Amino acid sequence: MPSTRKTWKTGTTRYTTGKYRKTYGGTSYSWHPTTTYSPTKFTNCKRTLKAKIGSYRTIHQQFTGTGKVTAFSPAGANKWIRYVDQGAWVYKFNTSQFSKFWGPYWNNPSPNTAFRYLQKKYGSNIKAVTRGKGNCWLVAAMPKLTARPFSTYHWK
Repeated sequence: MPSTRKTWKTGTTRYTTGKYRKTYGGTSYSWHPTTTYSPTKFTNCKRTLKAKIGSYRTIHQQFTGTGKVTAFSPAGANKWIRYVDQGAWVYKFNTSQFSKFWGPYWNNPSPNTAFRYLQKKYGSNIKAVTRGKGNCWLVAAMPKLTARPFSTYHWK
């Protein structure tokens, strides 16, 4: 049963699931929550955080390290960061994984060809495809995409 407390500044009633305790002087209150949650209730939150952190890390890896950056331009990096900001997750596949999931004829396609193929196969959930550093493929996809290579992806 939620407890009620009338706020002293506005006079409105606030409903809470915690308990208020009077502190010094009788005018301020501290709130102590009484509702607890099992850690298993946060599974979806953990998965989302891992994917977002992994996505940012994947993008970050593309322009860190020694040597010149050929995989991304600064504008391209910002575009991919915006994809993650808008809710997409960035998956990284090496060439052999890409060929395994989408056929051996994908050993050397252009990013536009790969993008069109994946968008035709998975729909508008695919936001972008590009080649990355170290001969890998980056795929920006929305999290509601539940097809096999995306649903079994392990975030590092």
